[in-house]
Amino acid sequence: MAELSVFVDEAGDFGPDSVYYVPALDADRAIHTGPAIRGESEYRGLPVEVRRREFNRLYAFARRAPVLHQAFSFRKREHPSRLRLKGAISRALSQFLQDNAAYFLSFDRVIVYYDNGQAEITDVLNTLFNAFFFGVEFRRVVPARYRLFQVADLHCTLELLRLKLRDGTLSRSDLFFFGSRRALRKDYLNKLENRQFSRRKR
Repeated sequence: MAELSVFVDEAGDFGPDSVYYVPALDADRAIHTGPAIRGESEYRGLPVEVRRREFNRLYAFARRAPVLHQAFSFRKREHPSRLRLKGAISRALSQFLQDNAAYFLSFDRVIVYYDNGQAEITDVLNTLFNAFFFGVEFRRVVPARYRLFQVADLHCTLELLRLKLRDGTLSRSDLFFFGSRRALRKDYLNKLENRQFSRRKR
């Protein structure tokens, strides 16, 4: 039986406190890439060298793992209400599934892993995946138990950084962590481009 595992995470939220919204499909504790870069939460007070080492461990795993990823990015000023943003996400994911139907429908079973962090994403995933697939199962994730869910978090963070780099909105924390715009692009963003689903060999 052919089985497909889909790990879903997001960067940003539906509220007014973030400019972008980026959902992405892709030690024993979880590595949280955004807080590691900014020195927040469990990384507060840790030297940047320690935080960078944690980040790079996960990044190295992501480069070796035989997985593909696909990120969907939205500028929230273009979708100023929760309803409009949810609609945009639904349309983008639906179009992605339809465009790649032959690939996705070749699997007998699909398991979607998500931490149920945001009700809107949970609703979109349940609606679209159950409409598109036969035999889909949803599992709530504890991030520390699934390294591939942490990889999805990494891809969300990198896609967010790609947008900020393009828009010239990288923060001082971003630049301090990665050293320079060139280092971010060359050493991190470019090296994972060949793992994008849209670039897979057909």
